[in-house]
Amino acid sequence: MKLFLYRALTFLVKPLVRPILALRRMKGLESKDLERRRERFGVSSIPRPGGLIFWFAVSSVGEGNSAIPIIDYILELYPDAHILVTTGTVTGDANMEKKLSGKRAFHQFLPFDRRAYVLNFLEYWMPSVGFFVDSEFWPNLLLEISDRKIPLILLNGRVSDRSYYRWMKSPKIISCLTRPFVYALAKSEWDEKKLSRMGIAKVACVGNIKYGAPPLTFDREALISLSGAVGARKLWVAAVTHSGEDEIILRSHRAVMSAFPNSILILVPRHSARGDEIESTAQKEGFRTARASKGETIGNDASVYISDVFGELGLYYAFSDIVFLGGSLLPSLHGHNPIEPAQLRAALLSGRNVDSFLETYEVLERENAVILVGGVNDLGEWVTRLMSDPELLSGYRERAFGVAARASVVLERVREKLRPILEVALKGH
Repeated sequence: MKLFLYRALTFLVKPLVRPILALRRMKGLESKDLERRRERFGVSSIPRPGGLIFWFAVSSVGEGNSAIPIIDYILELYPDAHILVTTGTVTGDANMEKKLSGKRAFHQFLPFDRRAYVLNFLEYWMPSVGFFVDSEFWPNLLLEISDRKIPLILLNGRVSDRSYYRWMKSPKIISCLTRPFVYALAKSEWDEKKLSRMGIAKVACVGNIKYGAPPLTFDREALISLSGAVGARKLWVAAVTHSGEDEIILRSHRAVMSAFPNSILILVPRHSARGDEIESTAQKEGFRTARASKGETIGNDASVYISDVFGELGLYYAFSDIVFLGGSLLPSLHGHNPIEPAQLRAALLSGRNVDSFLETYEVLERENAVILVGGVNDLGEWVTRLMSDPELLSGYRERAFGVAARASVVLERVREKLRPILEVALKGH
């Protein structure tokens, strides 16, 4: 009955889809390109190539990055195949267009979960195998995939405890939605158990595939330029920050500046559209600011540099010895991937709300490779200590890098599992 109501509701909601799309576009959450916006209705903007299509549905930038080594592996296994990657965000689009350049691969926006749009998408692309990477379970999409007997593989399979207990209250619904999945590669043993109980017949724990992703790239010339602009000044980075964290981070930087008056904070928000908001907050706190989106550079005057453009995170991780990872200071947040800065030898600081990467943070804590902070005084004090003590700083950098290096073996485990799974899934093609 619940599935019937959901399908009926998404059928009736058609008059609201375009206004919702327009509102999201005004907020910078949808493409401004008319042709690309049609993809949200399942209407493709590019021709379908012949042969096998492997479809990767990824939910965000992090998942897209983690899928790249697996995409490369599949293209190596199947030289005549093509890869279709779908995302639901414009940041995901910009990231994937760049990452897929030069490969037999292309990006489209995932259609809204309305049956007519899903049908447009599936009937046009006719994927041979689908990979869901940390993706949400969209009922109309999964039901139509099941009807067409398209085999799905869940990569980096995880289910929050809250979602798991909610789904288990409706076992018939979740068994319908998990039916297309022929295999799930879970990120933890607990996720393996949950996914199995939710009805996926074959599940194996291989670890978090985000740790198998290559280090974030950066432009060497930009690194040299940044080094020249900063000079001998002390610097730290607050990365992938969310609304509500900026005030805490900025006040922490005020504490750092009491010890190092010329120090610089590079603040990289999770959503670049928040540049105006962050600049206003920083200036109210009395900081001199510069913004990447305005073409401004780190000069002698700025004490806070706001990097509100896409694609520069690798540059700052590579340049800064000290990185605070946002999305972790408020109870409503769940953390971001600590392996990315660790791969580039940054000393790691984080808040304590890191449920999405709990296992990794437990390893980092056990190895004394991360500093978990509780607020303004704690964060400012630790950044100052690291800036003041080169030996302490070097120890945290090397221990974090060591954890990242060991975590990267997950990709080998995925490859070992994937080849026989694909051979079975492709029988009949």
